[in-house]
Formats: sequence, structure tokens, C-alpha cells
Amino acid sequence: MKKMRGRTPQLTCPHLLLDIVTALFPPDKGERKQHKRALDVYTIPAVTEEELTQICRRIGDNKAPGLDAVPNRALKLAVKTRPDWFISVFETCMIEGVFPDRWKRQKLVLLPKPNKHPGHPSSYRPICLIDTAGKMLERVIYNRLLPIIEYKDRLSERQFGFRQAHSTIDAVDVVLKLARDAMSSKKCCAVVTLDIKNAFNSASWEWIKSSLAKTGVPSYLIKLLNSYFSERTLWYDTDEGSKQCTVTAGVPQGSVFGPLLWNVMYNGVLVLSVPKEATITGFADDLAVVVVAKEPEDVEMYANETISAIKAWLEMVQLDLAEQKTEAVLITNRRKRKTINIRVGGHVITSKPVIKYLGVMIDAKINFKGHLDYACEKAANTSVSLARMMPNIGGPRYSRRLLVAGVVRSTLLYAAPVWEEALACESNRRRVNMTYRLVALRVCSAFRTISGEAACVIAGIIPIDILANETRCLYETRKMNPLEKDAECRKAARREPLEKWQKRWDDSQRGRWTHTLIPRIEEWIQRRHGEINYHLTQFLSGHGGYRKYLHQFRLDDSPLCPECGCTPEDLEHVMFHCPRFLSERRSLEDSLKTTLSPQNIVGEVLKSEGNWCAVNAAIKRIQEELARAEQCNALRRSRGEGKRRKWGWF
Repeated sequence: MKKMRGRTPQLTCPHLLLDIVTALFPPDKGERKQHKRALDVYTIPAVTEEELTQICRRIGDNKAPGLDAVPNRALKLAVKTRPDWFISVFETCMIEGVFPDRWKRQKLVLLPKPNKHPGHPSSYRPICLIDTAGKMLERVIYNRLLPIIEYKDRLSERQFGFRQAHSTIDAVDVVLKLARDAMSSKKCCAVVTLDIKNAFNSASWEWIKSSLAKTGVPSYLIKLLNSYFSERTLWYDTDEGSKQCTVTAGVPQGSVFGPLLWNVMYNGVLVLSVPKEATITGFADDLAVVVVAKEPEDVEMYANETISAIKAWLEMVQLDLAEQKTEAVLITNRRKRKTINIRVGGHVITSKPVIKYLGVMIDAKINFKGHLDYACEKAANTSVSLARMMPNIGGPRYSRRLLVAGVVRSTLLYAAPVWEEALACESNRRRVNMTYRLVALRVCSAFRTISGEAACVIAGIIPIDILANETRCLYETRKMNPLEKDAECRKAARREPLEKWQKRWDDSQRGRWTHTLIPRIEEWIQRRHGEINYHLTQFLSGHGGYRKYLHQFRLDDSPLCPECGCTPEDLEHVMFHCPRFLSERRSLEDSLKTTLSPQNIVGEVLKSEGNWCAVNAAIKRIQEELARAEQCNALRRSRGEGKRRKWGWF
């Protein structure tokens, strides 16, 4: 296995690679047919310079090139310099119906799947790197093919993969709506998920061509696609040099219109004639069969009939069903838990209490407890990993911590529109907020004793349950007004969450010192300057190296200020009253030209970046002085204990 700096290590053993390539890219066993139609060059839309510019904008500068090794930046510069050359080449390809052979070469990159045996072909996800110039021609063809395919609903509305305004959430929402309707009408519902073996690399070119011919694709595109599907080669590096093999099936995972061609071919399974009680939903190659009937026995019968029809269709188009990966859940209101048995080829699958569909855990009662447990565990593991990267002292600064925290937030919020209602349960809401609190502590460099409410305010991140509600509202708004811009939707929807957060902050009994300093959340989170750090968080939370705080955890023998005698040494006393720091306090007030108090200090730092830096520097100096005093105290205590131990005083 060859090591490459900054990249996933690639297999280089020629024998192992040959086995993997043979398994992942099987030959087409179907009969070769020619789908010829009369060529009409006058129906070919011209390639414009504006279209070419739009295509270049979609090309990432840092994306890996194909076998030609031409950097994308260089190619985009060439297009900008001489767009007429590229327009001439692309138009000639369409007129003559030829896809150049050099652009049909694919460079194989194997991405290992986690926790899989390295010697098994299914342990890798194959990605094909194609020359960017070839991708540009694919985009030109795609721009002409897509309107024809989408015109008059030639694709089933139950295909949610690789389509604009269709997402995994939409697919899950359709499945759950059928299940909820069944429960409300006191019926039983089975959700069965099916998996296809090596789907994209096994797609039959003959079935793709046949499906395209049925959709009324113009003759020039048929001829061009016939050329695209001929003499394709796959290249891969081994210890014995570069090897190549001929590809006769599949849509390249890395091509531009490969997903569209897959949808055209796979549409057949979504429009199968199945019992009216059954609904087939697809996302890319993932299938979900939803069966609704009065009795579990009827559900089982209709599910088996539908799956038999799906399996027969897949065999006809030379695709294989991963029978052992089939999962099913029986959703019902009945108290007595029942199971059903689904027959898939030679396997009998018994329904489970919970299954995973497109990343969402669907349980027999649709209460999403299983999904929240799964999401919280996954997010907590991520938080632990990130904590090593974000220590309180040192590590990345606040703005970068916010970006890293987005990983945990996205994990928790995945598919929130379909499960947000589960947060109405107090135990679910508490579990999610506790998990999110961990990342809030890391963002603001806080001690773990800080409450979740105060940590979220200091870090400037909205509580996760409020974000989930906002996500659901945005999703529903987009569904009702699909033409409304996302930025406008988000701006309109953000006002209510902020008001809800503010009310919760005002009513909470925790983090009252932080509330004294930051009473208005919106002003704090919308500031345009200032980064939170370890010292500033101690000031804003009141949790830090103050004797009253340390005494609570038996880290100091007294909570009292050593200077003032009978007054507890807490943050307010140190910062605003203690004579030890009088000169520091006066210097800061002279700099800000105002008398400071807990009620106005945050307002002053929000006025300008200079004020923020001045207050931050003063806080840091005061806390460093307290830390030195605490170290001396600790040293004295340790020496005193040593003497008592020596003379046997305890």
C-alpha cells in the first residue's frame, strides 16, 4: 500500500487490485443493440460563451484532475482566454456524435470504507477521476438532456436522488407520512429497505439507452451517448506500473451526467405495477417499500408480492439485490408487539423494532427515541474527539472553534424536520441539549461546571432544540414557497428563535451572573468584533480562579478575600470592588472614559474593538495575578501538610 502525504493511502498490489476491479466493474452480460435514429443537425442548440462561463464556475480550482493531469485553474484560464476554441470543439462533437476517446478514460481511486476488511472489494468506494475537459463536454450534454428528461414528469416523483429540490429529508418525510396516516387510521404499516449490490458500476448501458429512447431524446444526443458508452477504459496504478481494463457497464461515480443516466434507467422500478397497498420510494439506488393494511398478515403478503416484483425487475436489468441487507420494521399502534417475515429470494427477514433509512432511525412507534439516542451518541463521540483539538488554553481561536462545532451541530440536526416533534418530550430535549452543551463548552473555553444556558450564550450558539425547530420551519416554508430564496427564508425565520431563546434566558434560574453581564442575547451574538477566550469566559461565567469558586471544590481553604478579610472573593468583588486591583480598574475606566459596573461593562466592550481589547487585557492581567496568588497558597498548604505529617499531627 503506497503512502501519499495528505491523501488516503492507495492499494498498489496488482493481484489484489485486479480482483477488486473485476468485482467492482463487472462486464455487461446483455445483448448488444444499436439504438439508431436519423440525425438532424439543425436541432442541435449552440454552445454559448455564457454557458461556457457558467460551466467553468462549477469547476473547483482544487479538484483532482484526470489522467491528463491538467490543473483546473489552468484549464479555466484557457477557456477564459480562448472560449471560441472550446465552443468549436464541443459543437463539433455534438454535430458528429462523437465523444473523444481521450475523455473516456477513467482513473480509479479507491476510498476505503470504515471498519471494513481491506482485502474485500465491497470494502471500497470506487471514484473515477475524469479529465476536466471531458466533464465540461458532459455538462454541455447534461444541459440539453436534463430539460427533456424532466419535461412532463418523465421521471417518477418518488425518485429523490440526484434531483433539484429533492433531498433525503423529502424521501424520509414521504415514508413517515404514509406510516403516520396508517397509524391515525388504526392500520399497520411496514417499511422495508432494500439495498442493491454495486449498483452504479453494474448499470446496464443497453437498458440506459433503451430508457433514453423511450423518453424522446433527440437523435443527436442518442448518437453522442452511444459514442460515450463505447471503448471506455479504466486505469489504475500498481507496483508493476499503470494497468487498464475495458469498462462495459456502469455510470462513472465522478461523472457529470452519470447520476442522471442512472435515474433514467432506474425509473422503471419506481413505476412497477404493484399492489395498491404498497408504495415504492427511491433515493439514488436505495429503495424503501411502504405497505399499509389492516392486519399484519396482509402487510406481510403485500410486502412479499411487491419485493418479488422488484427482484424480478432488477434481475431483468442485470442488477442484484443484496438480500441479506434487507431490513423491515412493523409500525403499529397495537400494544402487543408483532413481527412479520419478509421473503427476499432465499432469505427470510424478520422485522426489527428499529431500522435505519437514509441516516434516520425509524422505530415501531415513530417516537424517534432510537434516532435521538443514535444521533446523540455519534455527536458525543465527535465532541470527545474535537475536545482534544480544542483545549481551554491554546488551541484554535474562537472563530475557528465555531466552525469545528458545526460538525457536531450538523450531526445532531440531520433530518431535524422529520423528528423535531420528538423534542416535545422533556427527556428527549434534555438529552439533546446535554450533548450540545459539551461542544458549547469547547467553543467558549469554559470549565465543565458552567450551565448549558450560560455556555450557549457566551459561545453565541443557539440551543439545539431551538435550532431544530427553526430547521423544521425553514423546511416547511421552502416546501410551500419553493421559489423563495434560502437567505430570505432564513432571515425571516431567525426572529422567532431569537425571541424564544431570549425568553428562556430571562426565565432561567441558572447562569444569573452571565445574565447580569449579557441581558440581551441579540446584541451579543450580532457583534462585529471580539473573540472569546479562556480568560474572558471566566469573567463572563464567574467560574474561574476565584477563592469562593475554588473553595466549593476544596481547592482553597477559605472563600474570603485575603485583602478585605470578611468579604468572599468572587468575580464581582475582584473586578469591581477589591482594593488590590484598584489601579488596574482605574486605568481601565480612564481608557474607556466611564465608570464600570456589571450592568454596563459588556455594553462598553461592544462599542468598539479597542474597548474589547482593553477589557480583555485587564481581565487577563487580574486573573494571572490571582493564579500566582493561588499557586503560593497551594505551596504553603502543601508545606503545612508535610510538617503535620512529619510530627504526627494527624
